[in-house]
Amino acid sequence: MNEAELHRRLARANKLINSQSAEALAIALEVRKHAQSLSLAELEANALCLVASCVYDFGHYKEVLSYLQEISALTENNTIGQQEGEYLQILARTYYTMGEYGKANDHWQRCLTLPDCAIILETRIKAHIGLGQLFYAHDHFESALAHHRRAEELAASSDDYHLQAAILINIGVDLISCDKLAEAHVVLKGALPLVKADNNYRNEAEIYALIGQIQLLNGEYEKARMSLMVALKINRMHINQWGEASCLVTLGKVYLASHHIELAREQLLEALNKACSLGAIHMQYHIHQALSEVYQHQNEPEMAESHLALHHTLRKQLLENTLDNDLETMELRLELL
Repeated sequence: MNEAELHRRLARANKLINSQSAEALAIALEVRKHAQSLSLAELEANALCLVASCVYDFGHYKEVLSYLQEISALTENNTIGQQEGEYLQILARTYYTMGEYGKANDHWQRCLTLPDCAIILETRIKAHIGLGQLFYAHDHFESALAHHRRAEELAASSDDYHLQAAILINIGVDLISCDKLAEAHVVLKGALPLVKADNNYRNEAEIYALIGQIQLLNGEYEKARMSLMVALKINRMHINQWGEASCLVTLGKVYLASHHIELAREQLLEALNKACSLGAIHMQYHIHQALSEVYQHQNEPEMAESHLALHHTLRKQLLENTLDNDLETMELRLELL
């Protein structure tokens, strides 16, 4: 297989990653093997980035870091061109999901300072999205929204439906937290045609899950349940464990709000098991808070107190190396731009 054919196969894998991750992974692994045998370092790094992205979607974050370490080793004696930016972006996203916010911040900030020869525009935009998510995780919702609006501006000329949808989804999340539910609903509805055009099932599931969250906040519990069941079905069909766990959390909150307490407990405990296996600390601390409320309703004060204590412990763990000072500095920069 020559270099041109390897590039064609990798391009096909890139098109499949959002709809058929398992097939994309198989192709990327094959391309990596051939690129390695031909000493094509940049192509090998490209394939490894794609492998890492697929494995990330399966929720195997330690395995993602292992593949990224292979890219790091590759750069010791080779240049990998614009794959350097993608490598840093995936590294940051993985650390963010694992709750290691300081490392995520460092790598996303690095993406914004790389020269054009080491990063493509779309990857810079992803870094803006990620930094917005960091603001969000620290309850700086307006600043998160400002970062995601900046990403939207930079992506105005892009025909990447996946990227456009990701930006709109993040804007929708920010608007929900800013209590702008009607505006969030409009934004998320507007993202649906993009994800359908892109055959992006994970983003489609996330949109339905967020619409379910809006319906929950509006007290429309049956509508919320139906939206979340659609999202849950899509996530299970495409083996998106993080998305599945997230849906279960919101579904548990719907049952809690509608006084189906035992059903709420079942959904939240299942979500907690998945979140623990994924190492998703941010999700775990939200679940413990909801479980505390469940056990209060079930008149089990010791269990309620235990989950509340775990909620506080995990929140402290997430923010013990607080980024608030860094984020305040970043907010000032954002205002000046």
